[in-house]
Amino acid sequence: MRGALLLKIALWMILVGAVAQLTPNPAWPETLAETVFWLGVTLALGTLLVGAWRADRARNRNPGPPSE
Repeated sequence: MRGALLLKIALWMILVGAVAQLTPNPAWPETLAETVFWLGVTLALGTLLVGAWRADRARNRNPGPPSE
């Protein structure tokens, strides 16, 4: 649940940052728009990496039945 919420926040940060950079007469300074955009990208990648790491740890902790 927490991962999905973080990904939604990251998506909106990416969209807002991209739109703020692409508008012809931006209301935000360019550095603020870039910061919001790249923070969204970082948040999305970090959330995906932590989710993959947790899934890998859970898979290694609970091995399946032995195969012969």
